[in-house]
Amino acid sequence: MGLKNWRFKEQWPEFSGLKFSDVRLIPQGLPELALSEIDLSVQLFGYQFAFPFYIEAMTGGSTLGTSINEQLAEVAAQQSLALAVGSQSVAIKFPELAADYRKLRRINPNGFMFANLGAHHNLESAKKAVDMLEANALELHINVAQELTMKNSEGDRSFYWLENINEIANKLDVPVIVKEVGFGFSQEMYRQLAQTEIAAINIGGKGGTNFAWIEHERGGEFKLDDYGLTTVESLLEAEISGNRKDLIATGGIQDAQEIIKSQMLGAKLVSSAGFMLHTLRSETDGVQALNRNIEQWKEELRRFYLLQGARDLSQLQTRELLMSPNAQLFSDVRKKSQIDYLVKSK
Repeated sequence: MGLKNWRFKEQWPEFSGLKFSDVRLIPQGLPELALSEIDLSVQLFGYQFAFPFYIEAMTGGSTLGTSINEQLAEVAAQQSLALAVGSQSVAIKFPELAADYRKLRRINPNGFMFANLGAHHNLESAKKAVDMLEANALELHINVAQELTMKNSEGDRSFYWLENINEIANKLDVPVIVKEVGFGFSQEMYRQLAQTEIAAINIGGKGGTNFAWIEHERGGEFKLDDYGLTTVESLLEAEISGNRKDLIATGGIQDAQEIIKSQMLGAKLVSSAGFMLHTLRSETDGVQALNRNIEQWKEELRRFYLLQGARDLSQLQTRELLMSPNAQLFSDVRKKSQIDYLVKSK
C-alpha cells in the first residue's frame, strides 16, 4: 500500500501534509495540580535542560551570519536556553573564521551549545567543529534534497553517509545528533539510524525553512515542490517504526502549543529557527523582542502542562491527543508499511 497508492490519494485528494492543527489537546479539567509545581526541565545527553526548547541552527559563514549568531548567543545566555549554530563547514575550509565561533562561547560561557556539520565531514573535521565552539554536542545534518536542488557546480551528487556517521558517533567525545534540514524523517530512516551509535535524532520536519526552494531561487536546476514529511508526520513515523533514539522536534515551530504537542508526540526537546530569526530581524529592538517572546513561551508552556494535568514531561507523555481523520488515515497507511517491513524481515 503506502503513500504512493492511488486509492489513498482519492481518499485524501487535497493532502499536503499533517499540521499541528491535526492533533488536539484533550482537556483535563481536574488537574489536581498547581502552576508552581510544574517542572519544564528535560534530561538528555546527561544534561538537565531547564526548558524543553532551544534556539536551532540558522546561519554562519558571513558577516551578517556572525552578527546574528552573536545576538542569538546573547539571548541564549540570558534565557538559559541551548543554542545550535549553523553549518561550520566554511570555518573548516577557512580556519581563520573559527574565531567567529569561539566568540560565541565567550558570549555564552556556561550554556549548552550544539556544533553543526554536514554528514559527509570526517571525524577530524567533527572534532575541529566541536573544539572551536567548545560544544556540548554535535549536529550532523543530512540534506539530500537541498544538495540535489543546488547548481550542478555546487551540490553533492553522492550520498554514502551511514558508516561515517557511525564512526563519528563512536569516536567523538560529545553526543552526536543526526538532523534533517526541513524534509522530515521516515520509518526507513529511523530503522537505518537504529544501527548507529548516535545519541538522538532531530527530525527537521517540513514546515519550516524550505531549503529546496531557496536553492532553486539561487539558480538550481531541479525544482522540488511539496516534498518531505512534516514535523507531525515525522513524529508519527517514529512511533510507528518503534524508534528508540531520543527525538528533537524541529520544523516550523511557532508557539508554545506546538512545543507541547511535539513533546506529547514523542519529542524530548523542541527547537525553533525561523520564528526566532524572524523575531530577531523584524523588530527594532530584536534582542529584547526575542527575549520577551521566549519568556512568553516559558509561561505558556507551564500553563499548557497544567491544562494537561502534567507535573513534568514523564506525566505529559502519558496523556492522549485527539487525532484528526487525516492524521488517523496517515497512521493507518503507514502502520501497514511497518507491518509489511516486519513480515519481510522475518
